[in-house]
Amino acid sequence: MNRVADPIDSHVAQRLRLRRELAGFTQDKLGQAVGVSFQMIQKYENGNSRVGASRLLKIAKVLGVPVAWFFEGFASVGEAAPSYGMAQPLAELDDSVFQKRETLDLLKAYYGLPESLRKHVLNMVQGMKAEEVREAVKPPASQISS
Repeated sequence: MNRVADPIDSHVAQRLRLRRELAGFTQDKLGQAVGVSFQMIQKYENGNSRVGASRLLKIAKVLGVPVAWFFEGFASVGEAAPSYGMAQPLAELDDSVFQKRETLDLLKAYYGLPESLRKHVLNMVQGMKAEEVREAVKPPASQISS
């Protein structure tokens, strides 16, 4: 019987892989640090095995993030979402974006900056996105009457 992965488990699995790669850990190195084989880390990241609470705590400590980091951005479909108290991800953000090398490279570079600079970079990118939206909704010059 094939088990369908719970959306929360899938989200945690994706976040685990992302954080491991951002931290520069191989599956083997992380497995050794938390007391499991690299195959077990593979199973966690592929969603074939659930990460237990105690193991997730160990992984979080090794990777230098709070346990809550693995749940950030998760929102379930329907009524369950508000009960988790998690942020809703942007509708246009496809999960496949986290599988791209470009995304990982960008995140590594971003988190390599001092926190004060990261805030400026984030504000700059958000401003660029807001400007793009304003330009998209601006009527063509031919429709503007004087």
